[in-house]
Amino acid sequence: MTTLNKVPGFCTLCRSRCGTLNHLDGDRLIKVEALPSHPTGRATCAKGRAAPELIDDPERILYPLRRTHPKGSEDPGWERIGWEDALALVAERLAYYRDTHGQESVVFSVTTPSGTPMSDSIDWIERFIRLYGSPNTLYGTEICNWHKDVAHRFTFGCGMPTADYANSKLNVLWGHNPSHVWLAQAGEIAAGGTNGARLLVVDPRETPLAKRADLWLAIRPGTDAVLAMAIARELIRHERYDQSFIRNWSNAPLLVDEASGKFLKASNGNFLAWHLESGQPVELDTRLPPTNDQTRALALEGRYRLVREGTGACHARPAFDHYRRACDEWPLERAAAVTGLSTGTIVRAAEMIAEAGAAVSYHAWTGIGQHANATQTERALATLYALTGSFDRPGGNRQWARPPTNSVNDLELLAESQRRKALGLDARPLGPASSGWISAEALYEAVETGLPYRPRMLFGFGGNFLVSQPDPARGERALAALEFHVHCDLYPSPTNAYADLLLPVGTPWEREGLRVGFEINPEAAAHVQLRPAMVSPRGEARPDHAIAMALGCRLGMGEAFFDGDIERGWNHILAPSGLDVEHLRQRPEGYRVPLTQTPCGYAVQDASGRPRGFETPTRRVELYSQTLADAGYPGVPAYRPSSLPEPRLPLTLVSVKNGFYCHSQQRQIASLRRRSPEPTLTIGSDLARARGLNAGDRAELLGIRGSIVLDVVIDETLAPDLVITDYGWWQACDDLGRPGSPLHGPGSRNVNAIIDTRRRDPVSGALPLRSAPCDIRRSQTDSGRWQGYRRMRVSERIVETPEVTSFWLEPANGLSLPDYLPGQHIATRLTRDGRHLQRSYSLSGPADASGHRRYRISIRRAPDAMQSVESVSAYWHERVAVGDEVDIQAPAGQFTLPRRHRLPIVLMAGGIGITPFLSLLETLSREASPQMPDITLLHASRNRHLHAFRERLAELAMALPGLRIVTAYSAPEEGDRGHSMSGRIDDEALTRLQLPRDARYYLCASPAMVDDLTTALRARGVAPQAIFSEVFLSPPAPATRGLQPRRVRLARTGSEFVWHPQEGSLLDSAERHGVALPSGCRVGQCESCAVGVIAGEVNEPSNALEAGQCLSCQAVPLTDLTLDA
Repeated sequence: MTTLNKVPGFCTLCRSRCGTLNHLDGDRLIKVEALPSHPTGRATCAKGRAAPELIDDPERILYPLRRTHPKGSEDPGWERIGWEDALALVAERLAYYRDTHGQESVVFSVTTPSGTPMSDSIDWIERFIRLYGSPNTLYGTEICNWHKDVAHRFTFGCGMPTADYANSKLNVLWGHNPSHVWLAQAGEIAAGGTNGARLLVVDPRETPLAKRADLWLAIRPGTDAVLAMAIARELIRHERYDQSFIRNWSNAPLLVDEASGKFLKASNGNFLAWHLESGQPVELDTRLPPTNDQTRALALEGRYRLVREGTGACHARPAFDHYRRACDEWPLERAAAVTGLSTGTIVRAAEMIAEAGAAVSYHAWTGIGQHANATQTERALATLYALTGSFDRPGGNRQWARPPTNSVNDLELLAESQRRKALGLDARPLGPASSGWISAEALYEAVETGLPYRPRMLFGFGGNFLVSQPDPARGERALAALEFHVHCDLYPSPTNAYADLLLPVGTPWEREGLRVGFEINPEAAAHVQLRPAMVSPRGEARPDHAIAMALGCRLGMGEAFFDGDIERGWNHILAPSGLDVEHLRQRPEGYRVPLTQTPCGYAVQDASGRPRGFETPTRRVELYSQTLADAGYPGVPAYRPSSLPEPRLPLTLVSVKNGFYCHSQQRQIASLRRRSPEPTLTIGSDLARARGLNAGDRAELLGIRGSIVLDVVIDETLAPDLVITDYGWWQACDDLGRPGSPLHGPGSRNVNAIIDTRRRDPVSGALPLRSAPCDIRRSQTDSGRWQGYRRMRVSERIVETPEVTSFWLEPANGLSLPDYLPGQHIATRLTRDGRHLQRSYSLSGPADASGHRRYRISIRRAPDAMQSVESVSAYWHERVAVGDEVDIQAPAGQFTLPRRHRLPIVLMAGGIGITPFLSLLETLSREASPQMPDITLLHASRNRHLHAFRERLAELAMALPGLRIVTAYSAPEEGDRGHSMSGRIDDEALTRLQLPRDARYYLCASPAMVDDLTTALRARGVAPQAIFSEVFLSPPAPATRGLQPRRVRLARTGSEFVWHPQEGSLLDSAERHGVALPSGCRVGQCESCAVGVIAGEVNEPSNALEAGQCLSCQAVPLTDLTLDA
């Protein structure tokens, strides 16, 4: 008897680190839900809720594996070895390259701690890398966090602090979509709105928060610096900036020599400013607290001649004047022309910022960081923010106090002599390489040329840069050329396929994890938690930090790694806080450290009366950066286009993160893949019309390096020169029969394969992933899909049994039909007495038939007790004949079935529930693939006469050697033969059949049968994620008693209609009013009709959707509604 348990924890699948309550059944995690008492526990996303699937995914790497076949082979020939042998081999290789070629010959790659569970181990991995002595860590930071976390220091001396959204007067999201990447932030923004904060969103897309914003600026990608400087110009011209903060706490008054670009200093090192009253330069000691009387007398603008002893005359301007002149280059009309915004919109944004005073919070991330002008864009935003005076003030971006800790991964652990050897440092001396973070480009270049030296070994801790970075073909060549490659990971990937040795890593639920601070507000910042291990490690998986510590000990660094004892290491980190691991284990929900939060920390004075200031060379906010100027970059913000014009590629490509996945992984997880089954290409309606494209069409997306083919989605709000797609696609989902695709070349769906890498940010090396030139055109291999209904003709009618008839449908226009996936259905529409009769039926014919000419559906006539004048199945049986016409929608549905799988497959069908499984078997019989899984089909019928497709199933059993069929007759008649058993397929039958526990189970039957079988399977230890089901039933009548007519508005199209209770669901009502809404099975199974609810409330029984969504085929409005459609 297992014990159900609920354990508090937190999720590490993204930066949000949401507090969770984890439901355990023995050694199995069965459910993850939000933990409201946790400071980040407002909600959980689909990724977090998929934890049970991630833990027990059959694709997990569970044991150390050694390659036995050459690199580049389709089969690496993995051979299982023990941990002792694996660690000994890695330690021997590390020691060899250290002693023979230098530590720099070993490159480490580490996945992002912001978007993966690497956050549990990153400190220890960086400690290992730096103590080992390698200056080369391939991080991808130049296209992720570097600009907000490092380039922000050029202005404020620190990374971007936490936005105090809940207490702000104005929250600004600039190229940041927290609904997809930081759910806890979205909750804080909502709290701010409740408290009266306004919301300003700068984004080319109308994101969920942009829909709710007081002002949305649909900016042209890569022109953000222009917008920031134009807004700053407005604030300066109208003197609506915080002059006290700028004079006192920025380097605005400090004089900059026009000739050298350096700050002028007195002989004692103090900076010089120009005193307006005396007309002379004066010293300004920025170590001392500023006073208003002092700074009011200093010039912020003008050109001044100074005569200095020993150096002669020079001309200088205050830093503020340099900044003002840079902003003056962008008057409203010019800025509007470049950004694609109206002058009025820019003015309105400036007014909103000015009206909020010193209570403006903002956040910006990859939306500004993935452009070839990202550093200067960051500078433009940061200096604009400085004008508000909001830094570290209530309602601004706060430097929350955090529990004190000991750091274990300081950069200083790496010797300066080694830091200077970082690949790419010579080209970008201020960029990520100065911290030992190199780009994939730098690795590829060094491997190819041997300059400045040849990397020989790659040590990967997660990461899949062949997919997440452009130019995968070049990356493959580089990986194949390395002498040795070890990779720690959870699942196979294109990158770790080149490894010589794979080491299995556990999921976060299989280990303890320490977190000090959860960022988003003062309560979260003070929260310390040791997440318990929820379940035992699967196979021989280990934490990343355990691997790093074990290797550190083998390489003679045992003392630095606490002799491999992570608990001692954690206690060292926690020591200044007064906490320890044992104390935290007793409080798995975490501990709130009492802290004092002091605003304006830069003004806090020490015992000698000196303020903390800012950690910049001038100890002030730097409107002018001499650090950048000395390195040959502009000292004040400057704009250069992110991409150069390409006449043959007139459109702009924006590559975005898919919120359902962690970057390039997890597309094999069925619950996530159902929500986002395939990559898409999203365009505006104007562009679609110009290119003759409709939603669902297949389009070719062309970039500088080639093209890929994707299905079209139309977003009415997009500008006519924009194309949006999501990156990270390569992986199959065998559970749903969704195929994978190559990284590049024919059949690829990897957008990074077509993006050019030659134009990069001069400082950071960032790529224009969100502003790449592109074009689109209709694909020559168009899928043949269509929107809405298409007229079909009944070409053949076959009576299968007295209750079941098959109908073959062919296009009335003679065109071919698209392929589909086994298990999918079509929505049909008949017309009777001027009324539409609509139902969905599974396709029962072969799914992949090149040049489909017809589809087959097989319809069971409802029993007499269920028939009525409204019975659609009866109408099909009694009235529809060969030659009649019927309308259908294109194949759809998420109950799709596997054509290959490493696990056995069990199909359970009740009566007419055989149809999706018949489609699978017909498809497999045509393919004759060696990858066909072992399949057991359990088919329940009443007797031989009512056994649909009895003869065809027998033929398929003969043709498919991996197929076993078990037939159960619940009411056999005398003389019935050929069935395997009498009775129902129930709990007792499952006991007799001894089905494998580790199989994947697919159920299609009545709701009662599906419920009974699911309960029986769960009782036998089958995991919930291993059971897939679809029920066949007529659409339920929505509960409408007591409801009133409601007005429904579609935000995208502006259409409106009035819903009436007698009309049924939202979908039914919309169709009565001639309004198009997404639709599918119409019984709440496929989720194809899911639509966002922007405003209002609905009654809708499904709880599987994301917050803010409903199934239009099930939902009825409780209030007036605004839908995202």
